Amino acid sequence: MKVLSVFIFIWIFNFTYSQQQVDNRFIVTDRVNRLLQERQECSLKRKIKEKNFHIQIYNGYSLNKAKSIKQNFLSNFPDIPVAIEWENPEFKVWVGVFENKLSADRGLMHIKKKYPNAFIVNPKK
Repeated sequence: MKVLSVFIFIWIFNFTYSQQQVDNRFIVTDRVNRLLQERQECSLKRKIKEKNFHIQIYNGYSLNKAKSIKQNFLSNFPDIPVAIEWENPEFKVWVGVFENKLSADRGLMHIKKKYPNAFIVNPKK
């Protein structure tokens, strides 16, 4: 009986400490980064659809030009969100999500230094 209890003790001890420690870190790949960026853009588009103010820096018929303006804006203002919207028949580049007109005016003063033709829009007025 004593041998059996020692055997069970050794078996439990071995089983408990032989479990490998699993590293729970999440490996971020390019695909994960792309999915996170797409999720952020979808979230921004949802905010744009809500009743908020934005600053429009471009409107025109060329999607390529809208994309280049978006990239240019992101290089100048990396902390301000940018979205390309389609309103028939033009593409529009809207920047920022402002809850009220006052904060949109403050943002416009800052953005007009690089984009003098920028103006405030309220798409769901």
